[in-house]
Amino acid sequence: MKKFLIPTLAFAMMFQLVAAEATAPATDAPAKIVVTCVGDSITYSHGASKRNETTYPAVLQKLLGEDWVVHNFGHNARTALDEGREWNGQQGMGFRKSPNFKKSLESKPNFVLFMLGSNDSKKINWEGNEETFKKNYAALVDEYLALDTNPIVIIGISPYVQKDRWEINEATVGGKIAPWQREFAKERGLPYVDIYELLKANSTDTYCDGIHPNDKGYALIAEAFANKIRELKK
Repeated sequence: MKKFLIPTLAFAMMFQLVAAEATAPATDAPAKIVVTCVGDSITYSHGASKRNETTYPAVLQKLLGEDWVVHNFGHNARTALDEGREWNGQQGMGFRKSPNFKKSLESKPNFVLFMLGSNDSKKINWEGNEETFKKNYAALVDEYLALDTNPIVIIGISPYVQKDRWEINEATVGGKIAPWQREFAKERGLPYVDIYELLKANSTDTYCDGIHPNDKGYALIAEAFANKIRELKK
């Protein structure tokens, strides 16, 4: 009787062990690294030939690979200035007032690519508002730095203006905004990518309308941000 009981007991224990392994929850897959792209129509990538393939965030996604998630929260005509306006006087153009601002904050980013400033160069926004622009710009950056995910915020220096249009002008972008952005990033110890100099050096065939890059220009932006992210990820 005892000889029969021992193997039966051993079999029962083995069955329970196998059953426990079969019902144990699967190990969670590693969390993907989230990159949140914040900006205006250049981040949205106006003029890109294919929205899911040739925008700078879409190209960045391909470059970084499947372990990453890249979100495009660009919104046309948006400014860093909270009370920004469109060239025709339309109000409510501050990125803080965009629904994409809230979405970007809720995206749980590990990296934030922050590129605003082109629309702030418009006369209606810039004249008399230079110091307010700087304060509002810094406050937006601080919102991302304060997130629980403790993201790395990378400043994108506002792109070179190949041709003045819609009141976006090179005199203000290249002469005022881009130089201040470089100094701001250095003073705050934030990494930055000089999109201004990148596109200026390659301006002959990288624009679709003088303000917005074409597919080649967006690919250059994506590659520059990807290189900086990889550098910081090491």
